[in-house]
Amino acid sequence: MIVLLWLSCAGEPPPVAPPPSTPNEQTSRSGTDSVSVLGQTDLAESPDSCPDGMLPVPGGRFVMGDDGPEAGRDESPVHVVRVDPFCMDRTEATRPGEAQPWVGMTFEAAQAACASRGGRLPTEAEWEKAARGGCELAGDPLVCTGEDQRQYPWGDDSPTCTLANHSVVGAGGPKRCMSGPGRVDGTPSGAGPYGHLNLAGNVWEYVIDFYHPSVYRTGRPDNPSGPPSGPSRVLRGGAWDTFSTNMRASNRFTDSLKGSTVGFRCVAGGATPVVESVEPIQLVEMSVVVRMANGAPVQGRWLAITAFDAADIDPRSGLPAPGRSPVAEFGVQPSGGTDQRVTIRVPGAVPLRFSAALDNGSAPPGMPSAASGGIAWAPTDRIASSGGDALSLELAPMQMGRPHSPRP
Repeated sequence: MIVLLWLSCAGEPPPVAPPPSTPNEQTSRSGTDSVSVLGQTDLAESPDSCPDGMLPVPGGRFVMGDDGPEAGRDESPVHVVRVDPFCMDRTEATRPGEAQPWVGMTFEAAQAACASRGGRLPTEAEWEKAARGGCELAGDPLVCTGEDQRQYPWGDDSPTCTLANHSVVGAGGPKRCMSGPGRVDGTPSGAGPYGHLNLAGNVWEYVIDFYHPSVYRTGRPDNPSGPPSGPSRVLRGGAWDTFSTNMRASNRFTDSLKGSTVGFRCVAGGATPVVESVEPIQLVEMSVVVRMANGAPVQGRWLAITAFDAADIDPRSGLPAPGRSPVAEFGVQPSGGTDQRVTIRVPGAVPLRFSAALDNGSAPPGMPSAASGGIAWAPTDRIASSGGDALSLELAPMQMGRPHSPRP
């Protein structure tokens, strides 16, 4: 299952790049899909030059999305997308003179930091093109096929601590490669197809797109950038405290989850991102009451309520299947009472499975800190409706033999 939780080039800022693009409506279309051949590709040349600290990403078509066993439903259907050539930071962004990723910024602050350098945040499509590579890299360079669905920036080999800074799952529970984000120039063995570092693990990365679970489809425009609005932005790449499924090049996540270690990297050049027409997500407010199973006060650093689409729950374990991202999360600092009421905004008219995780600041080895004070999963699905009865969840200690949590 997915377990949650969990500027750039070092030195002086690089020379000013071309002005940032603003999303705009366009009508050019990408190639269409088929069963064995996903689409023809027209490899475009790389940018003539890039600002200091950036590497070129050639334009052309690439395979976007995944339909494998760890893929979330929001990664389907697999389709072909075309992007124009662009330049992207070789590493995650850092503060001047530092080697660690610049984390803790809001989306708006990260976007402003890129704009101050004459760039912008990448689109979700640009990020995945840089992480997965285009259709020119495998088999026939003029055809997009299943061979072009590389799982990770380095290829299809399973992640190791040499390739990426992440959380490795073993019989005794999660084991982290590092105790936090590593250097932005670390794990060079896990470089992407065009030379970019840490596109898997270390810190999540902002992209410009608003998140929408159903934006993927055949016939998307060239240089797509998602819907015009939404409740959250997309994150990509996984982090030091997430599992291998989150580091897949196609995995999609959102910035609605407090506690994620989020950084960013910038792009320059490229085309004007194209805003897509997508039916907006309809959200309703739902009330959740959380109690301790032993009757003690609900006390700790943070209480998170998470909602998954019921279709993503594995009926054998009662937990989300690997790679499934939550549809919503909201958290509060517990008040210390025996009942803690939380209001969360979730998609309406959809069966959901809710969970709660309490971080009380004391996590033994192998246990996610976000559930150190207890965890609860609703035994049945619930369709949210405004003004309906509150859902009750009871927190109990998480068993070491079952180290899954809605967040790390």
